[in-house]
Amino acid sequence: MNAVECIAQAARDIGYRAEAVVLDYAFADVLSDANTTRTVQLAAFTRTPPSYRSAALAVVNSRGHRAIDLVKQHRALGAPLLFVIEHDDVTVWEVRSDAPPRAIEKVTVTDIAELFGRNQANWHPDAIHRAKSIGASGTGYQLDFVDVGLLPTIESEIHLKLDRLLVETLDRVRQAPSGDRLDARTLFRVVFRLLAAKVLQDRRHPYADGWDANDLGSVLAGIESYYALAPIAGQANTALPRIFDAAWRHLQGGISFSNISSDDLAFVYENTLITPETRKLFGTHSTPRQVAEYVVQRLELHRHKPEDLRIYEPFAGAGVFLVSVLRHLRDLLPVEWSDQERHDFLIGHISGDEVDPFACEVATLSLILADYPNHNGWHVKEADLFADGVLAQRIGESNVIVCNPPFEAFSAADKGRYAVARETHSKAIAALSAAIDGKPLALGFVLPRSFILERQFAEQRRRIENLYSTVEILKLPDGIFGASDVETSAVIARDLRGSDAGTIALRSSEVAERDRSAFLKTGRATVHRELVRAIDKQPEGQLWIPPLNDLWDYLEDYPNLASVLKPSRGLEWTYHQDQATSENEKPGYRLGYANARHLQQYNQPRPLWLDFRSDHLRRGAAHDWMHPKLVASATRLSRGAWCIGAFVDTAGLLCSQQFFGLWPKRALAEQELAALGGVLNGPVANAYLAINSPKDRFRTSVVGSVPIPALLPAKLTDLVGSYLELLRNPLILGDVDTRLAGLLSQIDAAVLEAYDLPLRLERQLLAFFEGSERPVAHPWTHWNAAYPMPGLSLAERLSGRFNAGGDWVGKIFKPLPKEQALLLRDYVA
Repeated sequence: MNAVECIAQAARDIGYRAEAVVLDYAFADVLSDANTTRTVQLAAFTRTPPSYRSAALAVVNSRGHRAIDLVKQHRALGAPLLFVIEHDDVTVWEVRSDAPPRAIEKVTVTDIAELFGRNQANWHPDAIHRAKSIGASGTGYQLDFVDVGLLPTIESEIHLKLDRLLVETLDRVRQAPSGDRLDARTLFRVVFRLLAAKVLQDRRHPYADGWDANDLGSVLAGIESYYALAPIAGQANTALPRIFDAAWRHLQGGISFSNISSDDLAFVYENTLITPETRKLFGTHSTPRQVAEYVVQRLELHRHKPEDLRIYEPFAGAGVFLVSVLRHLRDLLPVEWSDQERHDFLIGHISGDEVDPFACEVATLSLILADYPNHNGWHVKEADLFADGVLAQRIGESNVIVCNPPFEAFSAADKGRYAVARETHSKAIAALSAAIDGKPLALGFVLPRSFILERQFAEQRRRIENLYSTVEILKLPDGIFGASDVETSAVIARDLRGSDAGTIALRSSEVAERDRSAFLKTGRATVHRELVRAIDKQPEGQLWIPPLNDLWDYLEDYPNLASVLKPSRGLEWTYHQDQATSENEKPGYRLGYANARHLQQYNQPRPLWLDFRSDHLRRGAAHDWMHPKLVASATRLSRGAWCIGAFVDTAGLLCSQQFFGLWPKRALAEQELAALGGVLNGPVANAYLAINSPKDRFRTSVVGSVPIPALLPAKLTDLVGSYLELLRNPLILGDVDTRLAGLLSQIDAAVLEAYDLPLRLERQLLAFFEGSERPVAHPWTHWNAAYPMPGLSLAERLSGRFNAGGDWVGKIFKPLPKEQALLLRDYVA
């Protein structure tokens, strides 16, 4: 036997199925700029049908080329191992996504069987498959030679190129005669048939030999026969080949589908065709692929026996969760099962319902694409899930629930139709509550971001804490859903607890605004925070670990702002605020502050005349406006860390509901009030409010719960006074901006000193503000850039006792005696 035959036999001997070891395998090199198709002499796959997800090893002949270059050229195959034949020698290479390839071992052809036998445990199809699929999720299983970054790299390029190809194909349809008048349903149905036909052709399926690829009518009839689909109604069948002929030819000439995972094709089919227009037309909703993938991956289905899982998606929309579940559950099935056996298992363990018939059809077609090469058998049922008892019954038949429910409130008509609509106003709350009632093994829900902290979801959070031992919340940035600007999150709960309350493992993950695009490509969150804590007898539902959590724990017993000031929202009128202000004095009007949009910290905005007639006011008339107070923005000044601004008012001015008035609970001098303004304008208060507030406003209760120092130092009063004096009466000569910035830093340092934070917590707090613009009347530079002396508190940096350029560390911290240093080294080691 030659080298290729020896490797093929050795692969079969260690567990690869005969049909998973393929000779002369062609694949699209999606990692190259050109539309290149490459061929390897042999490829072995952990599962069938073959794809980059299941590629385990491949063989190429060097034919005089540098081995390292050949390995790089074949990265897009997805195999972690590449065998390069050079005459009578075979070198095994580790394929990497970014780093240079690494040669693992070199043997002669006669030693190939021994090589595979020695590596059987790690090269077995199940071992490599788990390392590629489970290892990429960060759950711990990994093999040294499997680069977990390779799969996401290939996947991202495939989705980009598939999306581009599909968009170009759709353009060809619209440019065809009568193509612009094609209805969306027909477009979906025909495009599905074209994609399915290209899959069968590119994968050399025998059924594709039965049609004429140059006769689109023959192709469409062949696919309808293969999947037992009814002919497309609503268009003359003779017109469809004419409209779609150019599109079909373009699709045929695009990248080969031979090595593309069928679920990738299903994701792109759904994502590209479900446009904002079709969503609006049919009411179809969808979940971004990476959101569904993240949720399903974090459910850790591999920790259960596949036969024990019954997975259900209510409100399935276009079926993205179902496609993701199909892929993950299929990966857990025995390697020796045939495609038909896996198909029969999957259709018995995955189900979904949707009220919209068009979405049901799209979801079904997506599942068919994802389940290649199996014939049809998928049915997403049409069901009105809010009808009495329907949702509870369907959830009760399953033990894993994944869902992206409708977010909107029940309408007045719904309240007459559904009993649940009279019990709660929110469809999302109703769906989540029904899932919790079913006590599934695990649940993964996409929800409004208000689930994280808002009172309306408090009961559901408490119930989840009471039921599950492991809970993760994923906070998503705006724009993640494309067609919707609703702020979103996801909750993943698993590990049903027994009778013993025990502990709960919490994980809070966030995708930053700057990482939105990266997340949609790779599914990687920006940050994760984890902790394990005891469960109270009466759980409070505190499932979110906020940024700077250690800081808030440290400040838990500190007094809060509401202990000294009473925050109340300003005036609210019975008509629109824009009509309640005037540049000129009017009867019944008083001076006050109307708009907080461009408020600067410490700086009073220009007052306007506000309507103060009691019959025009909905709220605020009873406030003691003449009493000295702090005034603070009630709307966020930015979505960053610096979010609130405050100033002192002793002139008895009014303010609109865009502001809070904060009245002293005991008599305070103006200087004491100004010092409290320094606290509210400082880093602790801003960080606290930025973390615990929605993107646009502050809740009165949250403002009141801002932790404050037990005692304010006298120098803080003096510093704030000096800052305000210079702000209101700038000097004619001198660098005023520099002096203001210096005074502001001293105020911040005095505030932080009053909190008496450990250095570690202060450093974390200051780092939270990096990259955020401060709303002040002069240029401001982050403290770490203005005073770059790591290892010191801000107060120490400003004290003048330490010279940033000198060897103050060496003077203060003396070396340990040698014998003590040795003991310490042994202890640390």
